[in-house]
Amino acid sequence: MLRNGLFDGFEAYRVPAERDLREALKNGIVAVDTNVLLNLYRYAETTVEDLLRVLGTTDDRLFVPHQVVREFWRNRQGVLGNPTSAIKDTQSALTKNHTSTADAIRRWAKNVAADPAVRNEILSLVDQFFVDIKDRIGDGKPTRVSVATPTDDDRLLVRIAELLEGRVGTPLTPDDWEKCVAEGERRVEKMVPPGYMDVDKLESDLPEGASGDYLVWFELLREGEAQKKPLILVTSDTKEDWWNQPNGSRPLGPRRELVEEYSAASGHQVFLLEPADLLSLSDSLGIDTRSESVQDIERVKNEPTEATPWTPESVHAVLDELERQGHVQAFVIREAADHGGKITRERVYEIDGRSDEQMLRGFTRPVRRVTNELQALGLVPEGVASLLRAVYETGVKSSHFGIPAEVVEILESRVTPTDGLSPMKDTNT
Repeated sequence: MLRNGLFDGFEAYRVPAERDLREALKNGIVAVDTNVLLNLYRYAETTVEDLLRVLGTTDDRLFVPHQVVREFWRNRQGVLGNPTSAIKDTQSALTKNHTSTADAIRRWAKNVAADPAVRNEILSLVDQFFVDIKDRIGDGKPTRVSVATPTDDDRLLVRIAELLEGRVGTPLTPDDWEKCVAEGERRVEKMVPPGYMDVDKLESDLPEGASGDYLVWFELLREGEAQKKPLILVTSDTKEDWWNQPNGSRPLGPRRELVEEYSAASGHQVFLLEPADLLSLSDSLGIDTRSESVQDIERVKNEPTEATPWTPESVHAVLDELERQGHVQAFVIREAADHGGKITRERVYEIDGRSDEQMLRGFTRPVRRVTNELQALGLVPEGVASLLRAVYETGVKSSHFGIPAEVVEILESRVTPTDGLSPMKDTNT
C-alpha cells in the first residue's frame, strides 16, 4: 500500500529557503508588479540602473501581465506630478514664511527696545537662511521629467519600453475580462487572496473595481500553466492578501492559498520578492549591485504618503458645483462635517432616498468626477484626498462614509440646519 510523507499534499506550508529563491531566479518566470515599475520614477538613478540590469538579465523569462501595464499607464502621470508647480508652491511658501519671520523679529526688537545692530544682524541671518533654502530648491525649472514631457524624451520610459518589448501579456478577451472581474469581486467578498484588501476600490471609477490584483494573478496563473516553470513575482505590495504573515510577523512568503493555486496550474512553486531582496540575490544572475541601492529602495518604501490638504476655496468650489448639478453628496459631506467627519450608511440611505435593496456602490463617483473637473480648471489642487469616501470595516458593504479631517475644520464653523429633512433625491448617481 502506497503511503505519503509529511509534506505530501501540504507543500504550501514550506517556508522557502534562500537556495529555492536563487534557483527560481535563475530558471523560473520573473514577473514584476505595477508598483515596481512606478517606483522606478522615485528611486535614485543608480538604483534604477541596478534594477534594470537585473531584470534585463532574465531575458525571455521576464513576464509582465497586461493588467500591470494598464495600471502603469493609468498611474504614471500621478507619480510624475508637476515638478514645476511643486517648486513654485514651495518657493511661494518660503517667501511667506520669510516675510512673517522678519516681521516677527522686527516686532520683537521694537517691544524689547533691542539694539538696532542686533536686530539687523538677526534679520541678516534670517535673510541668508531663506535664500540658501530657495537656492537649493531651484528657480522653478524642474530637473526631472513631468507630465508635460514628451514620452520620447523620458529616458527612463524609453528604457522601460526596451526592457518590456515582447514581454507583456496579451489582453484578456472581453468574456475572460468579465469573468475575472466577477471572480475578483467574489474573492473580495469571501476574503480569498489575492485582492481582498482592496475592498475600498469597490467604490472607485476603475473599470475593474476591486479586481485589479486578481486580474494580475489570473495572468500569472495562465503564464505558469503555459510555461510549467516556477514563478517569482517582484512586488512592493506587502499586504496580507499576498503574503503569509502569521500573527503579524514579517512576511515568510506567498499565502498558502496562492502557493496551492499556482502549483495546481503549473506544477511548480511561486515566490514573492520585494525589490530590495531581488537586488540582494542578484549575484545568482552574475550581477553585482550596490548596497546603496537596497538602502534607497528601503527609503522609498518607508516614505510616508502625504496628501495635499484641501483649502476652503477648493472645498466650497466642489460643494457649490455638486449643489448646482443637484447631487445630494454635497448635503452628505456637510452633514458628515457636523458629526466629526463621519456619516452612517443608514443616514446616507435616508438622505438619498434609496430603498434597502439598492446598493450604494458608486455613490461617491459624482464627487470624484466634479473634483477632477475642477482640478483640470486649476480650482482644486492635485493630490488631495477623496472629499467623500466609503469606509469598509467588515465585508463588502460600507459601514459609513468619511471626509478628510481638514475638511471638517473648514466646514465646522458653518451654520446649517440639520432637522432631519433630506434634500431632493439625486437621480444622477
